Amino acid sequence: MRSIPLRELQTKGASILGGQLDLALVEGSKASFFLIPVQKGFEQFQAGLLSKALAKSLLLQSQLQAKATGLAEMAMDDIDAEVAAVRKARMDKKGAKR
Repeated sequence: MRSIPLRELQTKGASILGGQLDLALVEGSKASFFLIPVQKGFEQFQAGLLSKALAKSLLLQSQLQAKATGLAEMAMDDIDAEVAAVRKARMDKKGAKR
C-alpha cells in the first residue's frame, strides 16, 4: 500500500495513481483516508463489504476506548444505574420546562 499526500491528490487528480489499481492511503493534515479501486458493476457489493469492515473497526475502537477508561469493567447493574440516572435527569429537565 502506498501513501499519497492529500494535497498532491487534489492538485494532480487521478493521474497521480498512474493507472495502478491498488489500495492507497491518502494522508491529510487532520485525517487519513483509504482510496480503494471499485470494480464496475460491483459498487453496491463492495460498498456493503466496506460498511461491514468499518463497523468492525468502529466496534474495536469503542472496545479499546472502554478498556482504556475502565468502562469495560463495569457490572451490568452499574450500567443500568447510569442509564436510569440519565433518563431521570432528562425527565426532570422536561418537567422543569413545562
